[in-house]
Amino acid sequence: MDYLQTVWRRRVTVLVCTLTALGLMIAVDTVRPSKYASTAKVSFGTRTLTVTAMGTNLIRLQSAPVRLAARGILGVGLPGCSIKQEGTTAIADITCNANDPSLAARAANAYADGYNQVMRSQSVQRALGAAQYIRSTIDAQNSSIATLTAAAASVDKNSILGKLYAKQLTEAYGKLQGLQSQLNAVELASLNPRNAISILQIATPNRTPLSPKPTSDAILAFIAGLALGVGIAVVRETLDDKLRTRAELEQISLGRPAIGLIPSIREWEDRKTPLLISAEQPKSPPSEAFRSLRTSLQFMSLDDPIKTLLITSPAAADGKTTITSNLAYTIASAGQEVIIVGCDLRKPRIHEFFGVKNEIGFTSVLLGEADLDDAIVEVPGSAYLRILPAGPIPPNPAELLSGRRAQLVMEQLKERCDIVIIDSPPMLPVSDAQVLAAKADAVILVAAAGISAKRDVARSVELLMQVDAALIGVVLNRAPSSDGYSYYRYGYGYGYGYGYGYGYGYGGTSAYGGASTPVPENLAMPEPTTTKP
Repeated sequence: MDYLQTVWRRRVTVLVCTLTALGLMIAVDTVRPSKYASTAKVSFGTRTLTVTAMGTNLIRLQSAPVRLAARGILGVGLPGCSIKQEGTTAIADITCNANDPSLAARAANAYADGYNQVMRSQSVQRALGAAQYIRSTIDAQNSSIATLTAAAASVDKNSILGKLYAKQLTEAYGKLQGLQSQLNAVELASLNPRNAISILQIATPNRTPLSPKPTSDAILAFIAGLALGVGIAVVRETLDDKLRTRAELEQISLGRPAIGLIPSIREWEDRKTPLLISAEQPKSPPSEAFRSLRTSLQFMSLDDPIKTLLITSPAAADGKTTITSNLAYTIASAGQEVIIVGCDLRKPRIHEFFGVKNEIGFTSVLLGEADLDDAIVEVPGSAYLRILPAGPIPPNPAELLSGRRAQLVMEQLKERCDIVIIDSPPMLPVSDAQVLAAKADAVILVAAAGISAKRDVARSVELLMQVDAALIGVVLNRAPSSDGYSYYRYGYGYGYGYGYGYGYGYGGTSAYGGASTPVPENLAMPEPTTTKP
């Protein structure tokens, strides 16, 4: 990509982003009050402290009691302050920011004094506690001395027992003297506690504002706005991953032909239930598009008849179930016997298009709970179209579909009709579609213009190739007018809007919502144009 040409084509975007960023920064700097910073430098001792000890001191320095004491010393609310250690030394910087330089300096100094105040208070409390303990020990020692003195007086001092008492008394008096020395030291410490930190540098007012800095801020805003504008331009130019045209679809699908172009139909966007437009509006442009798709399939199966046709899509919102139901109806209207099989065993919807129930279906046959002929349902008003609904949702869809029983049922279905059309799950959320595609005679991949992502379509084609699926073509849903359907735009336009919820990253509820509206039983099926041999 030529980035200069991209920037030039998107120059309005780049210019708007740059000027917006610059204007916003100037406006902010105009109304933002000035901030001043002042720093006090303190030391926790002359010796190098361990990492643990220094970390403990820094935590204490930022504790709530210290901030409360600093606020009391300052006399006003404490502004924002930060603590930073200088390298691996025992020195820390206390930096406070305020709208007034004098307040910032007084706050930093108050912070250091507040720490000393808290630590001195804690030191006095510890000393008083120690003094009380030493006094109780001295009292116990005096009592012991009195007992020994009385015992020594009752015996001859020259006797062995007298000498023993004398020795014990000497030791007791020595211990008493040591306790008295400790008491004196503790009482002295409580009267004159030492500071926990020494202030190496008192904070002084700094008249140079920390912020705003109009010149540097404007330069940074210009650079940021320019970078943002160029980034948006490049992203819009190169990262639009939505599929847009037939040519893009054919290129991504490795040259597979686009055998169907279904136009966008706006009137479907507000529908709360599925619309079988081929039946309800047989003369509409979308119905003509489905007849064109049917003709393409007929020509492709002249030499090698297609008995099982699987229709899938990359994601849930691409419209593959809508394509399946309308294509099946269109093929049946030409006199071919069609059986639709609901193989979407995770979020079945195909039965809603024909107003049939889903209590018994494909899973019921696979599990031996129903006979195949009993599970196949005649579509009301149709002599050539039948449907085998998906049936109850099983806990293991992939295992059921890959089993021998599923293949046997498919073989039996082929004997009962001209073509079996399989409605499968999307390709990317689960592996069910791959299992089915590997065994189908032909596969059609449906993608929706403006909805399907190119990478999803490419990945779907890759997955189909991995199982050697017979991908005969692709269908572009919501085809734009540029792809040859401009005359379809008169009075039509839809959106499939599935909102399919798989639980595999494809959440949401059906855009159609509510219960399905069945196809009226008196809906006339067009008379067959050919006779089944």
